[in-house]
Order: sequence, then C-alpha cells, then structure tokens
Amino acid sequence: MKFCRFDARKTFGAFFPLFILISSTAWAQMGFSPFQNAQNHSAATSNTPATVPTQPILTESTRQNSNSMQSTQAAAPIVPQQDGTEERPMPAPFVLTQQEQAKTDAILKRWELFSMGIQTFETEFTRIMYRRSIENAKYVKTQENGELRYEAPDHGMFAVSSEDGSPSEKWICDGTHVFEFKYAQKQIDQYTLPPEMRGKGITQGPLPFLFGASADELKNRYYIRHIIPDANLARPGQIWLEAYPKKSEDASEFQRAEMIISFGDEVRPLAIKLFKANQDQYVYIFDLKGMKVNKTQILPNSWAPSVPEKMRMKIVPVE
Repeated sequence: MKFCRFDARKTFGAFFPLFILISSTAWAQMGFSPFQNAQNHSAATSNTPATVPTQPILTESTRQNSNSMQSTQAAAPIVPQQDGTEERPMPAPFVLTQQEQAKTDAILKRWELFSMGIQTFETEFTRIMYRRSIENAKYVKTQENGELRYEAPDHGMFAVSSEDGSPSEKWICDGTHVFEFKYAQKQIDQYTLPPEMRGKGITQGPLPFLFGASADELKNRYYIRHIIPDANLARPGQIWLEAYPKKSEDASEFQRAEMIISFGDEVRPLAIKLFKANQDQYVYIFDLKGMKVNKTQILPNSWAPSVPEKMRMKIVPVE
C-alpha cells in the first residue's frame, strides 16, 4: 500500500519486527545464543558462519510434506487485494498436515485474544544485527538499544540508539501523521495518513502481526506454522512459530521470521529473528521485566514529536 510520496512499508519498516512480537527476555537470558545452530537445520552455506542457521526448522512430517510439495506445487491463484489490485501469492514454502494446521490455528487464536486486548504497551529492547561486510562477506555484529510505545488503535513510537548512545532511527505515528527522523540529513519527514488508514494505520497497515490482528488476517498474509526446536533450545511453556510472507511487498521486508512466544498464565512474545532478502539477520530481544501492557496512561502530547536542535521538519506533500 502506498500513500503520500512514500511506500508505507518503507516508512513503517522499522516498526515491523517489533509489532510482529513484543515483550520478554533475551535469548541470552534463556541460556542460548539466538544464532546457535539447531540439529534440524541444514548445513550452512560456505559464506555463512556455522553458528547462523540458514534453513527453517522442520519437524519430520513437515519436512516430508515440504519436500514432496516442492516438485508438485501448482501456481497459487491470483487474489484480489484491498487496494483493488490483484496479486498472485508467493509460493508456499511448506504444506501442513491437518494436525499441524490445527495446532497452529490454536496458537494463533490465543495470540489473537492477547493482541486484541492491548490498549497501551511500552517496552525497551535490544536489537542485534548480523550484516555482511562489503569487503569480505563475513557477518559483522552490531548491537543497539531501543524503545517501543503503542496506544490503540493507531499511535506508535519506535526509537533506536547506537552503541555509543547517539540516536540512529525513530518513527512516530500520531494517528494522523507519520514522522520519520532522518538524523544523517538533520531532518524529520512528516507524512499525512490518508483517511482510510486513520484508526487502523498500524493494525491493518504493514504491521498486522501484533496489535489487533486476527488469526484469519495473519493466515491470509503469511504462511505460518508451529515448529519444534532442538531439545537444547526448547524451554517449558514456550511456543515457536515460523512465518513466510505471501505478498511481495512483505517479502521485500523479510524472507522468513522465527518467533518464540511464552504460553504461560499470560501470553507474551519472547523473541524474533528476521531473515532479510540480502541474508542479513536481525534479532529483537525485549525487556520482560520492564514491559508494560495496559498499565500505562499515555498522555496525548506524548505523540507530539519534538524537533531536536539543528534538525528541521519537512512536510511531505500528498500526491
């Protein structure tokens, strides 16, 4: 979906992994590395560190279905989109048995109840990025800290600071406008949301995974399944999910996502890893202890962006 003079997905892109899943403890706190290889993963490519899994985790039954499907899959039918266009979904990367689909549906339904109930949300997070070096194609690790706020239905703030504490990314949505902070250009771009996106710009825009997303909406947009991690990665009360985009615009943001959700007395997401099209990998780790769900009254003026010194506001005209 495009509006103003920008692609909504690009502007909301930094929100995306955080609105997919929020909360909880770091993988490191759970006793394992986010990039530790699992036995069920295929061997890494020669250009990928051995500690970075590059293939999806598969149960044996799903692996058999996936292998047979790859040679027999027919082209997916063309599906009408909400904006009036038509698009053929991305090829399905796997086929689920009835039992596996029922298990996934039950997880998504419980997740729906959690996400629909969120009115306000605040948390801090750590983002760990593994990006290929231009010089030698080896992965370079970068760690940043961030903050996320949300108020239903369409107010959000995402901010990231580099290791030295300097701001690197920031987006604010006040329900009417999106403000993108471009620190390198010393500029804040202000985009006006079209009327049809107001009141649902976050839940039904490019960020449907968390806030107000139904199980049916998620399945219409993504190929999703429940996966079983290796025994050394599994923890009691945790659920692992894997998602692949069905739409090409979503595939431009990530090729695959792995998510860990806590299914205890309270449903809470634990972690997410995104596999980018360029083979970069992003891990988001959220602060469970400091996370606040429906415990904060966010004041209206909290969404008004303050213009830092030496920066200017630029209004991007609507086409």
